[in-house]
Amino acid sequence: MIFEIWYYKATLPNNGGVKPRPVLVIGSDDDNSLSIVDIHYCLVSASASKGKYDVEIDDMTAKSLGLSRASIIKTTKIYTGSRGLLERKICELPPELRKEFADKYKQYQHNLVEGLEANKQN
Repeated sequence: MIFEIWYYKATLPNNGGVKPRPVLVIGSDDDNSLSIVDIHYCLVSASASKGKYDVEIDDMTAKSLGLSRASIIKTTKIYTGSRGLLERKICELPPELRKEFADKYKQYQHNLVEGLEANKQN
């Protein structure tokens, strides 16, 4: 499940409706001994602009994976949600995109920790 792109039943903020959205699953608490299992995921968007830590999936790769068009994995948009809201698996992330995501996520987390350390000293 880790490094797989799934459709997730996302709640729409404007009317409370539900719409399937692609997400990259990056974690799971399968081993928590609870009946409800959470997943950790980040957004995959075809309409978002690319930030410093985001991973781009070009159009040809996106279509070969089952996505409708070029997309951005929003590395800084991490959420926790119910595994029960996963609707359908789209694909597994190819190894080169896994590596790029992992590298950029580490950079992002490193910068967060540095910022916390700097503020702690002030």
